[in-house]
Amino acid sequence: MHGAANLRRYTGALLLVLMTLFTCPKSMAQPPEESDRDEWHFRYELFQMLLEQNGLEPATSVKELLNDPQNSVLVMVGRLNGTIPPSLVESFCELGGAVLLASDLRYAAGRICEFRQSPATSIQRRDWYQSHSDCLEITDLNQEHPLMTGVNSIVLNRSGWLDSSRWSPRKQQAAARLPRECDPAEARNKPVIATLTLNRRGSGPVIMAGDQSLFTNGMLWHGDNAILAINISRTLCEGPRSQLLFVADGVILGSYKDSPLLKKRPWPASLPELPENMPEPELQTMLRVANSVIRNVEQSNLMNEVLANRPRNARAPYYWRICLFVLAIVALAFVIWRISATGLSPQQPMPSRAMKTAQELSSGRKIKSTEFGFASSMLARELCRELTGQDDSADWQSMLSANAATGAMVTQEMSLQNQLSVVLDLAVNTRTVHISRRRFESIGQIIDHLRKLNRQGKLLRQSGSATDTNNLAEQEM
Repeated sequence: MHGAANLRRYTGALLLVLMTLFTCPKSMAQPPEESDRDEWHFRYELFQMLLEQNGLEPATSVKELLNDPQNSVLVMVGRLNGTIPPSLVESFCELGGAVLLASDLRYAAGRICEFRQSPATSIQRRDWYQSHSDCLEITDLNQEHPLMTGVNSIVLNRSGWLDSSRWSPRKQQAAARLPRECDPAEARNKPVIATLTLNRRGSGPVIMAGDQSLFTNGMLWHGDNAILAINISRTLCEGPRSQLLFVADGVILGSYKDSPLLKKRPWPASLPELPENMPEPELQTMLRVANSVIRNVEQSNLMNEVLANRPRNARAPYYWRICLFVLAIVALAFVIWRISATGLSPQQPMPSRAMKTAQELSSGRKIKSTEFGFASSMLARELCRELTGQDDSADWQSMLSANAATGAMVTQEMSLQNQLSVVLDLAVNTRTVHISRRRFESIGQIIDHLRKLNRQGKLLRQSGSATDTNNLAEQEM
């Protein structure tokens, strides 16, 4: 119940600041200078507010913080070199101090971890946020980790990643990881948010993030970054914490109320207290309310300017010139493609054929002549079956040969007898016959002619018939 009340207070305060900053008249809501508006997106006033609303007072020196670690919170974001040595940070944690380290720059944090240089880009478009390959929507989250309570996705902006320390590494508990398919290869599935618990009893929590833009004003409203920021602020502020040292890019920041950008906007004197009898909302209800407000802010297109000003450190004139140059190249390529498509179609190249040897040509001709001979034999046998009504070649020989015995079927004309003899030789021959295409066509014509004469009854005569017997009797008389 107490945790839900704290979360309700954080969410209510954050939404009140949001309405104060973005629902006032246009002349007040927008900074008078374009550079101030761009700078606002990369500052940390809203995250500072979450920490200070839990009772933390900004510290003014490192010595003041290190003298009372159990009551202190250290936040270091951006450039970490040249601020507090890693050995002092580790000692501060072992004595009970709470620490948040967030950077997308290369940095060795002693035995805590190593920060790797950004940016990590995804190969899969499904991981891109608003079509930016270097802005990733991370869904590989450890839902059992306390920092991921109520978080479904987080949005990174040119993020780095975390590695274990080379010397006596501490064991990390990963809360969010980069995609399995990303560039460079050494960043694949590496932690981007992790925590560390030192072995010494009574040590404070250590939170590491490979992207400091997670906590900037402009990125809190993308994905569930705002809920992640609330969870991190609660973890850092657990226990009797009373002072905060917030270091951004090596510079110690004061209270968020002293920000020069906030002084240009109307700011309430104090945040109103919530009614005592207000019912305790469930966590899911508070998350839906926060997501609804965040969605309305995104639709107003105020927060999307952080992604519109990409790539980083690019001056506006040169950025637009590059965009126009790319469009010109695309248009020129389209014109060239259309011109080439309307031109004459290229002629198909002549098919290439492999040269054959004389032996291959000779063997090819023999194979073809064998096929013609086999076909001729088959046609001749069909004709012999039709003429004699028998399937035995011996019967064909005895009934159709020119010197057939009495009672055999013979033709009267010599030319037809010669043609029939040719067909009979092909039908009764059992050896392989080689004939040319021209000879095959000639045999085919002969077989067709003989078949027509047979069907007309003009090809064969029956020797030894009654007519012949009568003729023989007349000659004897």
